[in-house]
Formats: sequence, structure tokens, C-alpha cells
Amino acid sequence: MNEAFRASLDCDNQMPLRPGVLEALTRSLEEGGNPMSRSGRGLRARQRLEDARDMLSEILGAHRSEVWFVSCGSEANTWALERTVMRGGLPPRAIFVSPLEHVSVLSAANARSRREGMPVLSLPLTASGKVQVDALKTLFPEPPFLVSVQWANPEVGLIQPIEEIGRVVQEKGGTFHVDFIAAESFVPVRFRDLPVDLLTVSSARWGGPPGIAALLLKRGGRILPLIEGGGQEDGRRGGTQPDFLAAGWEKALRHWKENREEEMARLTGLTRDLSRWVARELKDVRIAGERGERIPGVVNVLVHGIDGQAALSLLDAKGVEVGTGSSCSRDSLKVSHVLSALGYPAVESQGSVVLSMGWSTTDREILLFREVFGGVLDRLRSLAPALKSS
Repeated sequence: MNEAFRASLDCDNQMPLRPGVLEALTRSLEEGGNPMSRSGRGLRARQRLEDARDMLSEILGAHRSEVWFVSCGSEANTWALERTVMRGGLPPRAIFVSPLEHVSVLSAANARSRREGMPVLSLPLTASGKVQVDALKTLFPEPPFLVSVQWANPEVGLIQPIEEIGRVVQEKGGTFHVDFIAAESFVPVRFRDLPVDLLTVSSARWGGPPGIAALLLKRGGRILPLIEGGGQEDGRRGGTQPDFLAAGWEKALRHWKENREEEMARLTGLTRDLSRWVARELKDVRIAGERGERIPGVVNVLVHGIDGQAALSLLDAKGVEVGTGSSCSRDSLKVSHVLSALGYPAVESQGSVVLSMGWSTTDREILLFREVFGGVLDRLRSLAPALKSS
């Protein structure tokens, strides 16, 4: 292997930009302009913003008036959980979340609970990690109530039965928010036909620039501003709109449209082959969420008795970038709340090594990981007190 070559297998945290995105960003920044300005440059900046809105609404099967730009997925999730107005204008009787949700959802739900007094309740999971749809009809109270579930979890790849959950929520008169980010480049949707009221998406996961995301809100739904300001986003979200980031996102979406079938097939094959290699070649190791349906591109390897952060550092020194735990909590020394909710013991969860692949991932990157991972495990196991005493 060429020493200069590096394997980027931490795409959940740092997805490479798609071709043409950097150039689109640069052109927009060089021209400048504020989308709220009536000058020529301002009008061109506005056009870049609206072109991205049109492209996103086309891909997601939504009306353009349902797409609201924000800074990141965490902001979109927080906005949905904290500021959505329930039908009838009343506060929700309860907020329901799965225990696998992103920390932004859990934090926002608890913040609204403290402010408005309703309980935050956890949705029950099956042994494989799916929300127990059959239990929801008796679990949900009289409306109004709010439910938030990820379409897929970025840490283990588990897919939730969103349409089934949504139909129950709809039938019982609740409001349903879905964090779509981990699944957005894999699962085709038509927002207008989904039993979903709010949907979070993000540029970075599509291979666009970080710093821009969107919250989709069905027409007829109500939401109060999270960030007060001027008239941006039809008065719903204050702050200067980053037309240059929108231009980069639109370029990424166009590239994804042209290549999605090939990318899906390649990532499905890479995920399958890597999972088989892990099962065949590595001892005392298993893949988190392996009993459930998963999106391609995520393999969370649980190694008994080692420190996942130490494994990350050793792999990085050998040219392989991986993750450990969710992208917004990797600096924490606590065991992943996702793995705990799935029932994995701490001695395994602490040894989590997450490989997340993206549009540019190749066989060569996977091969480099396979070549060096065994040696990394041998070194860490020789130092691990949990293994020495077992």
C-alpha cells in the first residue's frame, strides 16, 4: 500500500465533498450577494438559494414551500421538537422518542418537557432494535402528542418501520417528526405521500458542504421560530441565508441523482463483504444491530474488552479513519446510549469501532482496513485488563 493513501471510513462525521461542490462554493463566494438584497448580486444569490430548494423538494417529493433551510441537522431536530405547534394549538400531552435517537432530539424533547411540563416517554423496541409498532396503539394518549423517530440510525444502521409508525401516529391524532439524515441518500421517499409531518435532512450526508440542512414541514402544519430575526425563510428562521452553501448542496444533489444506482450497488456489496470478513476472520467480535434490517454503508464492530478510542487512534496512525459512537458525542468517555439501548454490555460497547462509508468509498479503502485491523486488535488485546483477567 502507498503510505500516502488514506482510507476515509468515517463518513458519518466527515463525508468527502462530491465533484463540483467546492467549485460551486467558490464561485458563489467570489460573487457574493445577500439573498435578501434587491441588488443584482442579491437577486442572483436568491436564485442560488431557491434552485437548491427546488432540487431538494424534487428529490424528496415535497412542495418547495415545505422546505426550510437551517444550519445543521441538530438545529432542524431541535426546531421540530421544541417549536412545533400541535393541532388545536395546545401543548403536547407527551413526547415520545425511541431510545436510539440522536442526542439533539433527546435534549430538545427534555428541554420542552422542562419548559411545558409534559413527560418524555421512550418507545419500546423489539429484540432486533425496531420500534414495536403493535404496542403503539395502546401506548399513545389522546391527542395532541408528538413523536420523533430516526428513519435509520447512523451508529448501527438500523432501519425503523417509519411508514407503519406514521400510520399509527396519524390514526391516533399525533404529530410525527422523522430524522431522515442517515437514510437520505439510500431510501427514496415522497414526502407528500408519507404519514410524516416533519422531516430533517442535511447537506453533509449527501456529500454537500456542512453548515446547511433543512426541516420539511407539511403544508398546513404550524411551527414557531427557533431563531428570531428578519424575514428570512418566510419569517420562520432568522439569520443570513448561506446561498453559497445552498449552491454546493444543489451540486451534490445533482451528482447524487446521476450516480445513486451505482453508489447503492457498490455500498451494498462493500458492506456485505466487510460484514462477512468480520464474521469469518475476527474472534470475539460481532457487528452491532446484525439481527435487524440496516442501511448499507454502516458496520459497527464491537470488540470485547478494548477501548474504541484507542483503536481509532491506532488505525488513524496507519492511515485508516474510523469512528466510535455517534458523531456528536465522540468526545465523551461514556458508553454509547444507542448500544446500551440495544442491550450490549459496556465491555463490548466501549470497544465500538464504527466504519461508515460514503459515495466515494472504494475496495482499496476496505482492503487497507482489513490489512491493519488485526494488528491493532492484537496490540490492544495485549494491553486490555478485561481480557487478561477473563
